[in-house]
Amino acid sequence: MKGVHRKIQLLIALGLVLATGACEEDYFYEVPPPRVAQATATLEAVKVSTPPATIGASFWKTADFLKVSAADLSTQQLFGDGLMNMTGTFAGLSSFNNGAAPDLKLRAAYDNDNLYILAEWTDTDVDASHSTWLWNGPLDPKKADANLGWTSQRNCDKIAFAFDIANASSSNGLFSNVGCAAACHNDGVKNRMHPQSGSVDIWNWSVARSNPMGYAEDLTASSDSFYADGGQKMYVRNTLGSTNRSGPAFEWDGNSQSVTLGNGSNTVLDPAYFLLNKMPFTGNVQRGDSIYHSAAPPGDCVYCHGPNGTGGSASAVNHLSQNKKSRAALLSGMDNVPDMAAYWSPLSQADKDDLVAYLRALSGVPGYYLAVPTGSSADIIATSNITPVQLINSYLPSTNVHTKYQVLIIRKLKTNNTDDIQFDLTASKSYRFGVALMDNDGVNHIGSAVETLTFK
Repeated sequence: MKGVHRKIQLLIALGLVLATGACEEDYFYEVPPPRVAQATATLEAVKVSTPPATIGASFWKTADFLKVSAADLSTQQLFGDGLMNMTGTFAGLSSFNNGAAPDLKLRAAYDNDNLYILAEWTDTDVDASHSTWLWNGPLDPKKADANLGWTSQRNCDKIAFAFDIANASSSNGLFSNVGCAAACHNDGVKNRMHPQSGSVDIWNWSVARSNPMGYAEDLTASSDSFYADGGQKMYVRNTLGSTNRSGPAFEWDGNSQSVTLGNGSNTVLDPAYFLLNKMPFTGNVQRGDSIYHSAAPPGDCVYCHGPNGTGGSASAVNHLSQNKKSRAALLSGMDNVPDMAAYWSPLSQADKDDLVAYLRALSGVPGYYLAVPTGSSADIIATSNITPVQLINSYLPSTNVHTKYQVLIIRKLKTNNTDDIQFDLTASKSYRFGVALMDNDGVNHIGSAVETLTFK
């Protein structure tokens, strides 16, 4: 009997040991490694409960991505008369960002209401002007245009997406098969930007004309035209006439350019590049040119500041930072420089206004003025890592710390506007699109004519 009890005690002890081991096994487990983003064959939009509505949202840190194999889409195209030095992507990949690979990555998400697309690509400088007005500006090595008088120069960086609205097609094929080749490169016709039939939704983000307002431009390419969607668009050409040699109608009025962006945040636009608060451009530039280059005082500014403001014994005056001063500040500043008295004080007020107009024309007057978009033109909210505040101080080549662009685009799945694509997930979870990058350009671009957006 004693032996039986002993066996029972041993079995109980063994059971306790096994049970203890099982408990320990439950508590000691291997922690899975953190998720690492993977490349995918299509742009996969993941359903989320928390909107990734900022570039820094945690979702984007581990989101899978589509790496776009960029190719030449449009090359060796030039703008019309008076539009100069605006084709930084003229030779395609070999000229985009000095030939460095763009390394374009796209990530996407969606919720019950919106689609979110984050684009990231390499571009080591920031081109933030568009059709800037310059007087006797530089020649364009790719064109025979005369540079005397007013010309429109410089271009900005852009990314554009193209989606099919209504069975767009051309001799190249259907948009569903060939993407934006059905819409933007039709039949070899130079600069033709619309299909033979159907329509295409174009989302165009640019540093100069949409980023300052916190949106992407919403455009439509149809069988007969290429136009902005309904409502007030974000920019208006700042011109006195109908040509790119007419000169500007407005300049900055000196008031702080506060604006509410598309995402509801507030910022102040840098007048070195952007024109929001404006007043009429005054003064006779040609007469101001003569005063500046006169052989003796009054005038004779060339003696100290060099030909065309390039600098001499005194500083250069032909740079964008001049736009950070209002006309009143420029006039007042020159009134209070003792060394300038012999040259400046004898001038009449009209002479002074003419001379300031010339200084404005040397530094460059913004080619467009901005406006808050409305209606269908305000469908696409966009934010980026490029702040429009003090842009000139942050991204000048001499102090450039910029290495890549990050642009987040947010648009409703369904806008119910006839000039937009509608993402109806009950009908389809797969949509063809094209994507294009432009470096200091607008007619030449690289990218991919056809990719697929898949809603997971």
